Amino acid sequence: MCRPPLRQHHYLWSLQRLYDAGADDGRPPGSPVLIAKLLFLAGLLSLAAVSVAGADLPPPQRIVSANLCTDRLVLALVDRDRVAAVSRFAADPVASTVAAQAAGLAVTTGEVEDILARAPDLVVLGAYNAATTAPMLRQLGIQVHVLAPGNGIAETLAAIRALARDLGSEAAGEALVAAIEAGLAAQPQPERRLRAAIYQAGGWSAGSGTTADDLLRAVGMDNVAAEAGLVGFASLPLETLVAAHPDLIVVESMGEEAPSIAGEVLRHPALAAGGARRVTVPMRLWACPDAALIEAAALIAGAGR
Repeated sequence: MCRPPLRQHHYLWSLQRLYDAGADDGRPPGSPVLIAKLLFLAGLLSLAAVSVAGADLPPPQRIVSANLCTDRLVLALVDRDRVAAVSRFAADPVASTVAAQAAGLAVTTGEVEDILARAPDLVVLGAYNAATTAPMLRQLGIQVHVLAPGNGIAETLAAIRALARDLGSEAAGEALVAAIEAGLAAQPQPERRLRAAIYQAGGWSAGSGTTADDLLRAVGMDNVAAEAGLVGFASLPLETLVAAHPDLIVVESMGEEAPSIAGEVLRHPALAAGGARRVTVPMRLWACPDAALIEAAALIAGAGR
């Protein structure tokens, strides 16, 4: 596994310092001696780039994770003492499945300055906070891994393998993938194929091309939202849901029990009048591409029996 040549940082700093301050013996910036020194350091920089880029380096030992889903996967794939910092959500038991493991770890704001202060040799970002952060870190020679969103179980497993490679934890990655595959395959199937719908506050649902859709299929259910033509996460009108007469409605819990306007649709009497069974799945169980998907599948499968 190759990582960016971190030793270049010293040479780059030396070049900049020498240029800005002038020669250490008082010669002006344009002097032949200074130019010779600059050329010498530039040559060292080139040699460092070639030698380090071609070397197999040990796995990263100071990993900074700046996203809840990357927190969960990193802590599942490497020893805790290799994690230099996690996001502020990692220790939140409502959103995180690794709250106990994350307790006591340093927390990063996710800003470039704060990440650099942790002296990382690998930064793991989610796709949504990587657009500006990743290019800046890479320009500074820091290795960055951007976790793919994982739209579906196959992409989820591929994302785990890709992250495990950059962590130097291929064996742990394969073990996690195998555990997820086995856990999903072991879920009981209903006596007849059921039709289910995922419904969230505000009337949002998960259509085709989502991990939630794959989970329904894995436990022997057809997705009403996908049948209605929804792709990805989109609004599913209450009328469409009721008219579809689903056997099961899967409600995602955000961990907030206080009444809200968006949540009123979940308590609409038309949903109860249809006779569909209902199961609540905490958001933390399928918000990220990790082994918690097994528990989410088990809750849905249990409700369908």
